[in-house]
Amino acid sequence: MDSPLAADTDAPAPMSIRERNKLRTRQVLLQAALEVFAEAGFGSATVESIAARAGASKVTVYSYFPQGREELYRELYEQINRELIELSDEIYREPGHFADRIAELTAALLDIAQRPLVGRFYSIDDPSLDAALNPVRGHASRAWVDHITADLKAAKRAGRLRSKANPQALAVMIVGTMRAALTGVARGWAKADQLAAAVDSLVRGLEAP
Repeated sequence: MDSPLAADTDAPAPMSIRERNKLRTRQVLLQAALEVFAEAGFGSATVESIAARAGASKVTVYSYFPQGREELYRELYEQINRELIELSDEIYREPGHFADRIAELTAALLDIAQRPLVGRFYSIDDPSLDAALNPVRGHASRAWVDHITADLKAAKRAGRLRSKANPQALAVMIVGTMRAALTGVARGWAKADQLAAAVDSLVRGLEAP
């Protein structure tokens, strides 16, 4: 007979104090990096400034993130990517109208934009970021383009799409517009509700009469 505890054998073992401390230090370093990047941008951020913000040494930063600020930036960027991908997967899990679902995606992205540190960080545009971001750049955008493309193709087959343009090309343009809205809100150039309404108006224009 199986032991009544057998079902629990795959449960993760409790973390040791040392493991908890390492995780806490890692999170402190990431939070410090987020603050420095959001305030100074990527080009002006240094490992020294991140270490000082965290109350740690450069040695500690490099022991957790051997590639320095590039690795810190990628980790923070990918955390946001994962959040946005999970949100989109949840939105598209159930059937829905393509315009309604794009409106939900837009709201999620503009929510990111309105988080003071996260919005500024995720909207940084710096040519020196290319090498650091290449491994993670576009993860969320590609996932969103795939979801929207599938929706637009289905709408086209059902005769609910006015546009004759390629659905994937439309999806790329829509996601690009949403990213521009993110930047506008994060940098204080525009209001979230106005941009959300504008994106929705553009997308509704794709519907067949």
